[in-house]
Amino acid sequence: MASRLTLRRGRFGTVGLVVAGFAVFGVVGTDYNTGLLTTAFVYAIAAVSLDLVWGYVGAPDLGHALWFGIGALSVGAMTTVTDKTGLVIDVHDSSWRYVVGIILGMIVSAALAGIVGRFSFSARGSAFYIAVVTLALTTVATTLYSQFPKITGGDNGLFGFGPANVTPRTWYYVALAALTLVVIGAVVLVRSDLGLLLKAVRDNETRTRYLGYDVERIKTVTFMGGAAIAAFAGGLMAVIYGLVSSDLFSFVFATQMLVWVAVGGRGTIIGPVIGAIVLQLVGAHLSAQFPTQWNLVEGVLFVLVVVFVPDGVLPFVTRQIGRLATSLHTRRGDMASREPQGVGGRRITPDPAGAPQRPTTSPVIAVSDLHFGYGSLQVLRGVDLQVNRGELLCIVGPNGAGKSTLVSVLADGNMRIDGEIRYELGSHTSHRRRPPHRIARYGVSRKFQSPQLFESLSAAETILLARLGGKLPSFWRRSEVVPVSPAVVDVLDATGLHGRDNERGTTLAHGLKQGLEIAAAVASRPQVLLLDEPTAGLTLNERAVIGKVLRRLVGNGMTVILIEHDLDFVNQIADRVVVLHGGRIIQDGTPDEVSSSQVVREAYLGTVS
Repeated sequence: MASRLTLRRGRFGTVGLVVAGFAVFGVVGTDYNTGLLTTAFVYAIAAVSLDLVWGYVGAPDLGHALWFGIGALSVGAMTTVTDKTGLVIDVHDSSWRYVVGIILGMIVSAALAGIVGRFSFSARGSAFYIAVVTLALTTVATTLYSQFPKITGGDNGLFGFGPANVTPRTWYYVALAALTLVVIGAVVLVRSDLGLLLKAVRDNETRTRYLGYDVERIKTVTFMGGAAIAAFAGGLMAVIYGLVSSDLFSFVFATQMLVWVAVGGRGTIIGPVIGAIVLQLVGAHLSAQFPTQWNLVEGVLFVLVVVFVPDGVLPFVTRQIGRLATSLHTRRGDMASREPQGVGGRRITPDPAGAPQRPTTSPVIAVSDLHFGYGSLQVLRGVDLQVNRGELLCIVGPNGAGKSTLVSVLADGNMRIDGEIRYELGSHTSHRRRPPHRIARYGVSRKFQSPQLFESLSAAETILLARLGGKLPSFWRRSEVVPVSPAVVDVLDATGLHGRDNERGTTLAHGLKQGLEIAAAVASRPQVLLLDEPTAGLTLNERAVIGKVLRRLVGNGMTVILIEHDLDFVNQIADRVVVLHGGRIIQDGTPDEVSSSQVVREAYLGTVS
């Protein structure tokens, strides 16, 4: 803990020194250079807003300049009077007009972004849709700008409305203060528990949904927040320079924002700030002498970064420094440097709270005449199944029998089925047209056949999000301790995950990934646990321990539906066994009844049609 506190103090000290250095430069620097930095600070705010959207939830906003332009135009419209041709004939420079203009721009941008996000993120392939839609909106906005000169000033734009009694040095410090506050707020957000959720959405939307989170809503709200911050930056720029034009809406400006974030480093907050400031300063000096060449250099730089260092320059430099430090420690015989390296700094601990109370109604799931297919391929053909509460039901059958499809249908009410599925989970019984995150919140947890983990999250962070069960994490609090039920601890111990709390889930060996998937599925303490081949890749001893854990969960009232190929394992732990073949149930009974069934043996030998 002491080392983490020292590290945090070091980071805050570094930030404080950088801000202090810029503050001193505002006194000793030339008017030209402080003016460039003022613009760079505002651009850096816009870069942070794009990084939240693109870097943390993976939404490539190719028209981010639109929100910047709306913020600037709102200030211009609030403070200027134009004639019919759009020429500015008067300026109202009351302070309240600037404030209202900035706030109005943020509200309009957030509202429009909410509408765009609502329709774009709900479509399949949302990253593609949001990129196309935002690109189109930027093109449309640039065209429309000249069509409403009374509001926008037309081809001339709006001008001359900046406060005349504020010095450029004052604006320098205002922009620096604004950037500092935005960066601090963004860093607190992305380091909080909510920041983990944003990274999870970026890394693996599917897994995040089945943990109980509304991915589309999270992306939309983040998109709205990014738009509002960009509008704030645009409004601040308009107040400082008293100028608005169609260039602020253009795709060229939007591309510059993408370059700042990509070069600096997506998903780092600080990287895009550095990228915006450095490229603005360098570009201002070079573009004055080589305007065409600088645009070419900027484009080539973007391509080189995307191809060779796709994470950006700052993450690349940080990794190289970390490797050098590790190498030096290893040469000195520092054993601490040989310990497993990870992320997060969180620790999993047992939760003393007892098992949650379960409803006593039975059955918990009722499936009637269920049919499902992929186009003309019918996978499930009239499945009738009843699952009782507190039962460990194993579903077995040859490959292609429809076992995984049945689990998918149970966990996703949006899959188009014929027939009926009913849950008895307290007050929630409807399945049809219920998306995975809503069914997960009802108390249904799923473990996928192949491990579905998060590139950026450690084991402890994965368990933390799973434990919340779809509840929105804190915006500012960073949990250091992740309390979990004894069953989760048993799974972690059985699969060798104990002590690996801060290792990235995707870097673990296959068996450890399986264990983490099971632990995450159990962590939310669901009423129904759907496990698709959870012991694949585990040793016999590990399987035996997992079997004991599952029996303990069932003893506490949880319902477990398990897909498994190992019939010996099934016979040891199952209360009931269902055999699927060709999309139909051909046997339903106790393990002994199924094991001795001639029909089942023929099915596995391929003689049942």
